[in-house]
Amino acid sequence: MADSKGPVLTKDTSFPAWSSDAKAFLKFKEVYTWCHTSAPSPPNMEQSVAIDKCAGLLWGMLSKEVQPLVRQHEDNPKAMWEALGTLFAPKKAGARFNAYRTLTSIRLREGESLLSLTGRVSTAMRFLTESRPDGFDLAKADEELQAVVLLMALPDEDYSVLKAPFEQSKTDLSVTSIEEAYANHQAFRTAHQEGDTSQINPLSGLAMATSSPPSSSAMAATPPQQSSIICPGCGQPGHLLLSCFKFLNLIGKGGQNQKKGAAASSQVALN
Repeated sequence: MADSKGPVLTKDTSFPAWSSDAKAFLKFKEVYTWCHTSAPSPPNMEQSVAIDKCAGLLWGMLSKEVQPLVRQHEDNPKAMWEALGTLFAPKKAGARFNAYRTLTSIRLREGESLLSLTGRVSTAMRFLTESRPDGFDLAKADEELQAVVLLMALPDEDYSVLKAPFEQSKTDLSVTSIEEAYANHQAFRTAHQEGDTSQINPLSGLAMATSSPPSSSAMAATPPQQSSIICPGCGQPGHLLLSCFKFLNLIGKGGQNQKKGAAASSQVALN
């Protein structure tokens, strides 16, 4: 490897690919150990020089748009490396859902070689595996895969409101939470068509994406505490989307505007 500047990380760079190249570069410079080893207190002169060198090389591999995100760790290579992983490869269910979607959407491009296609698949798979937390076993993977398939099967144009909280979820995805969210979503749509949303349980399945979801083997879902609920419509705590006055008023205004538009069109046609 040439003695030059390492790979540069931008907001559009594939983080798994960059981290592999950056790791190889720092190993070549004989300082990578300080990306995963805490510095002794106090470090000796040789260790201090190596830590500073590692921090400088790592900082130099970050683009101007990425550097501000980890500026507080610019003198600590271990903290900087871990912060980059948290930012670009978070170990949460929402990140894994997006990784699944990326992995399953890969197609052979026109004129692309099989080697290039294999590389893209490998990169997407590495992003998926690196987004799994410690203790993520095969049983959890099986249940999450079922949940991901359920979410992906729901068309975005009809179920974007239902899917959005799960796509940002920090907790494990489960089939049970999606089934409950779907049931409440359908009930809300039916009630809205009939002009009555007062009978819908405000503690809907949409809350499951912002609280700990039950296991798919649970007999009944336990409603989360309202204090832990964040409404995805207005961002305020204590209530859910289906009981959000701001969201319901917005829908109501949209329906009224549609009726007014239809009436105006009819009047123009008559004239």
